[in-house]
Amino acid sequence: MDVLNQLFSTFKVSSEVFHNGQYCGNWAVDTSGLQYMNFHIVSHGECYLTVGDNPTVYNLEEGDMVLFPKDIKHCMTNDNTFSQTNNANTPIDFSNGKLADATGLICGYFAHSHPMFSNITQFLPNVILLKKITKTETPSSLSYLIAALLQESLSAKPGAKLVMNKMAEALLAIIFRQHLPADKGIVAALLHPKLGPAIQAIHASPAKTWTVDAMAEIAFLSRAGFSNLFKSVLNQTPIDYVTQWRMCVAYRMLADEKSTTLETAIAVGYDNESSFSKAFKRILGVNPGSVRTDSKALI
Repeated sequence: MDVLNQLFSTFKVSSEVFHNGQYCGNWAVDTSGLQYMNFHIVSHGECYLTVGDNPTVYNLEEGDMVLFPKDIKHCMTNDNTFSQTNNANTPIDFSNGKLADATGLICGYFAHSHPMFSNITQFLPNVILLKKITKTETPSSLSYLIAALLQESLSAKPGAKLVMNKMAEALLAIIFRQHLPADKGIVAALLHPKLGPAIQAIHASPAKTWTVDAMAEIAFLSRAGFSNLFKSVLNQTPIDYVTQWRMCVAYRMLADEKSTTLETAIAVGYDNESSFSKAFKRILGVNPGSVRTDSKALI
């Protein structure tokens, strides 16, 4: 299975465009606090952006996109002094077309129903800024998608929001492909010629009694060499990763398939409910039963 497809399938990533409008006069927006990655695309006009405590000021123009992988506080505004109060202004829709001197924003988030999605985002920067390509640059699939999403944002056709959501999901996949580090994190590990086969084997057989020796044998490395390489790329030990992956699988079984705790425990390599429940609570912070009855328990 394709690496990104595997990760997106496991973590159930989906997009939601929750705002598509324009701001006039003085305004400021901060969409942090959703606990998801969120994004903005400037559909027309321009604005300024600051992120967290970083004093850097970004100038955003029509066609620019900004992604916040870690749900960090930020401010987008027309005021380069950043003196406006966040979210105190009411946007205007496009029923009368684009307004002169207004700034259009498409705002959305990438939702996921899994507590371990941070295993991916922890290796990304606080902000990813994608500038609109110039006339002399060669268009890419990313630029074409953004242009199509901008066009759809002005459409009053049925299903426009659904189309925008699906386009946004495709945008995230391309952004991940281009911006995830090549030397750190789960994607880097899956693509690594030595670590990749071992991790694929873990993913395929979470119930197996995995040892470092067994994993190292798949990677054709010594026990010590495998452990050192694994920790240098993933910042955790092989056994800790096995436990985490088991909990990833268990979470999906409990939340989506409504499997019993015993069924789930056996499927991920535990002999009894008690030891599984203790591990699940230690890793995820809640009991398996609460996830089975409420799939939003960890969100």
